[in-house]
Amino acid sequence: SIMALVVAASGGWGTVATTGGAHDAPLPNCLARLIQNKHQVLVDALPYLDKEYDKPNMRDLVDSMIDEEMDQFEPDDYIASLPPVPAPSFTEGGILAQEYQRLVADPSSRLSAVDVSRYQPRAPSGKDAGSSAAWEVAVQRAQTLQEHTGMRLVNDDLLQQYGVNSWRAFNSGCEDTIDLYKKEVELQKLKVLDINRKRMAAQITIESKLRKLEDRYEQAVAKNMRIEAECVALEKSMPALAEASV
Repeated sequence: SIMALVVAASGGWGTVATTGGAHDAPLPNCLARLIQNKHQVLVDALPYLDKEYDKPNMRDLVDSMIDEEMDQFEPDDYIASLPPVPAPSFTEGGILAQEYQRLVADPSSRLSAVDVSRYQPRAPSGKDAGSSAAWEVAVQRAQTLQEHTGMRLVNDDLLQQYGVNSWRAFNSGCEDTIDLYKKEVELQKLKVLDINRKRMAAQITIESKLRKLEDRYEQAVAKNMRIEAECVALEKSMPALAEASV
C-alpha cells in the first residue's frame, strides 16, 4: 500500500518507503527541504484510508518494530545547550551554610523543631541559690516561655476565628483554577476533534484519486519488470544471434 509513508532522513536527502518496504525512491524536493536535521523523521500517514493496521498479525508486527526501534533509540541530551547550574554560595559559617552541609551529609535528615526545654523555668539551687545573676537568668527563661506560650494562644485564637474562612477561600480558588483548566482541556479536545474531522474529510475526498494513482503505480512497476525481463532475455540471446549472422 502507498497510503502510509515513512520518510527517514539521511543528510540532505531521505528515502520514502512504502509500508511493504519493497520499493524506495528519492524524496521530492518539497519534502527534502523539510528535513534539515539527520535525527528528524517525517511520518506521513493516512489512517482513515490505510486499513493495513487492522489486518491480523499486523498490529503485532508494528508493535515489534516499535519495540526494536526503542531498544536502539538513544535520546539526545536536550539540556546540553543550557548553562550549568551555579553552585550555591552561602556566607561561610552562616546558618544557611550549616543547613546546606547538613543536608548534603544526610539528605534524609529533617530540620530540628524548636527546642523549648532550655527555656523551662528552673529555680537556682546549690551554690547558685544566693546568686542574683542566676535568678535573673531563671526569670528571663520564665518570661521567654510565657511569651512563647502566649503567642501560641494568640495563634490558636486567630486560627479559630479566621482559619476556616481562609481555608474555604483557598479551596474556592483551587476549585476555580481546576474549572479553568478543565475548560481549557475541553477546548483543546474540541480543536483536536475538529482537526481530525478535517483530516478525515480531506482523506476521504482524495481516496479515489489515491487508489487510481496506486493502481497506475503498480501497473508501471509490473510493466517495468516485464521490460526488464525482456531486456535480460534479449541480452542472453545476443550471442546466439551473433553466431547465426556469421
